Amino acid sequence: MSASQPASDADQEMDLTDIFTLFQRIFYKFLALCFKALDFIFKSWWVILLLIILGATLGYFTKGEPKYTSDIIIKTNYKSQSYVYNAIKQFDDNLSEKDEEFIKSVGLDINNLTIKGVKISPIIDVVALIGGEVKISDRALSTVIKELDVNEDTELFASDRFYSNYEFHKITVTLSGESAKKDIDKIITFINNQPYIQKISKEFVQNIEDHIAKNEIVLQQADSMMKIYASSSDVSQEIKSKDLSFFNNQNNLNVNGVLVFKNTVLKEIQELKDELVTSSSAIIVMSDIQVSLKESLKDRKEIIYPILFVFFFLILAGIRYTYISLRKIVEAQNLLD
Repeated sequence: MSASQPASDADQEMDLTDIFTLFQRIFYKFLALCFKALDFIFKSWWVILLLIILGATLGYFTKGEPKYTSDIIIKTNYKSQSYVYNAIKQFDDNLSEKDEEFIKSVGLDINNLTIKGVKISPIIDVVALIGGEVKISDRALSTVIKELDVNEDTELFASDRFYSNYEFHKITVTLSGESAKKDIDKIITFINNQPYIQKISKEFVQNIEDHIAKNEIVLQQADSMMKIYASSSDVSQEIKSKDLSFFNNQNNLNVNGVLVFKNTVLKEIQELKDELVTSSSAIIVMSDIQVSLKESLKDRKEIIYPILFVFFFLILAGIRYTYISLRKIVEAQNLLD
């Protein structure tokens, strides 16, 4: 047993040496291949340069017109989200179909179409969705999520099941140039001029104005009540001299309550007036209209084409080199005879 042990150690050392030698040979072969590839590239530099020039020229003349986009933040009123989304979809579909009658009706030029496409998406507020207007239990929300075929949370809460609960939305407009931003107003006008939206807009504004008018009448009545009370009160002279508010236990009128009520009505009138300012139309633009150049990888053809041309040239050269090398090996073994 002891005599065979040294032989076994020697075999193991030889095996490790053979493995190291094999890896070293493979590495040097790979290094030699890299050197050959570099030599080929340096030798074919004029072909590669010609391909780069050809690809850049072809890409420049075929990349098409640049596209611009504008993101607009809007506020929807009167619970009109569904109608707004349908109107924008109709607008975008008619643009895609090049509907000449429709394009003329919205004030665009069919021969120089400045607006290329329109999309809308909600500005998601999950906290407001779950804890605000939509009162649903965790179990109910889980059931809704299971019913919807979506991949991401953002896609889920942007689906038509929820977007009617959002107040603010983003309209993305694709334009032909920066100067085309003046035509964005035509999209807003088209939506606000929809017959049903016009109807609910008129009724909503009228209801707010009526509510404000009634509240102002209530304020006048409260002021009249306070004047009558002050003139009939035993301490009216004292009030006028000292300019103090008071509460008279001998009178049924709760002056403090009237003043609190009056303040509440004043706040409600101010809120209604503020709402009237931002609710004059179904959608109100809440942001400045800014235009930016939209670039994607396919718009960089003057860069993509040269890279592709050189890449395919090197691939074909590699295939040719592999074919010639393998053929030489086969011929050396006289297998083609």
